Amino acid sequence: MSSYPLRIPFPDFNSQIVEDIVELEKLKARRFDGSTHPVLFFAIKKVFHLLESLGSARIEGNRTTIDELVEASITQQMSSTESLREIANIEDAMSFLEHEFERNPDRPIDRPLLSELHRLVVKNLRSPLDGGEGDESPGNYRILQVMIRGSRHHPPPSTQIESLMDELVNFINEGQEVRMDLLRIAIAHHRFVYIHPFRNGNGRTVRLLTYAMLLRAGFRVGNGRILNPTAVFCRDRDAYMNALSIADAGDDTSLLAWCGFMLSGLRTEISKIDTLLDAKHLYSLILVPTIKLALQREIISGTEAEVLKQVAEEQIVDVSAFRTFYPKLSPSSLSQTISRYKKRRLISPYPHDKARRYIIDVLHGPLLRLLMESLDAAGFLPDNHNHPDITERPE
Repeated sequence: MSSYPLRIPFPDFNSQIVEDIVELEKLKARRFDGSTHPVLFFAIKKVFHLLESLGSARIEGNRTTIDELVEASITQQMSSTESLREIANIEDAMSFLEHEFERNPDRPIDRPLLSELHRLVVKNLRSPLDGGEGDESPGNYRILQVMIRGSRHHPPPSTQIESLMDELVNFINEGQEVRMDLLRIAIAHHRFVYIHPFRNGNGRTVRLLTYAMLLRAGFRVGNGRILNPTAVFCRDRDAYMNALSIADAGDDTSLLAWCGFMLSGLRTEISKIDTLLDAKHLYSLILVPTIKLALQREIISGTEAEVLKQVAEEQIVDVSAFRTFYPKLSPSSLSQTISRYKKRRLISPYPHDKARRYIIDVLHGPLLRLLMESLDAAGFLPDNHNHPDITERPE
């Protein structure tokens, strides 16, 4: 099948796409003075990394549920099954990208980077010939023709892959106007899927490519931002697949329709997640409902719920916060009570294990599952995230 000319289509000045680009550039330029404590911020970021990895894997048919993911994360069993390894691989690849672009913000997105992303994605997974989600040749372009079940698109023959991918890499790294970056990211995402350069793992790899391009475009994730671009694609899988299919036509109207889908979704997701950097917003919208769920499920007592609310609101507390709720306990008994909170992973010492200041622990214990439920209720999780029936455009 012949390929459409690789280019950036120009949207109408009054279009929704231009408005989305303007707003995304504002979000990118925004200085973050987030009041959420860095330790709590990184815990929330870790949760979104898990969700990002799960979402990307589920688009391609992985049937792991959030409950299974949470259990594996708490028990540190993320390599116990192939489905969990697939998710852990994506999480590792995201961390790899963040490290790469923190070290060199202008790092080129080249063939070695794409190959490394693919190797990370399919690491320790069985070959598709054996029913797995790996690849017989990690990091190498395919040498066979592939078909995409459920799609009318027929990827280019393997003899064209090298030249098409060289063209795409050059396109990604062209030093044109910054205002074109977001359109370039959207077009590159579709073009990669269109080429289908690897035998397997293309969907997971292209969503990591999008993450890399956003990092390089200036959406920094250090202490100030959480990026969750896969939410754009897995929030409505059918819409994602349909938008990709429409863009296969390669004309400006079809490509702009794809760009509009992707950029409006990015704007919505980034705007929403940015609100969690405000400590009061995080406390009222997410942490308090999480603690209430723990009380309703009889995981904690009424007194423990009040203690955790104070810890969550103040972010960092010392022993005096506990003494308020246990006024009759001796110092040694109070110390034992605090130790029980720590043992149950309701709180963590800060800034080190021997410290006597504490922060709520939403990452390592029973609150993690409830935090996911609170994020879901607040609209941060994609629809049907816990159901196995997947509409897929296979990799």
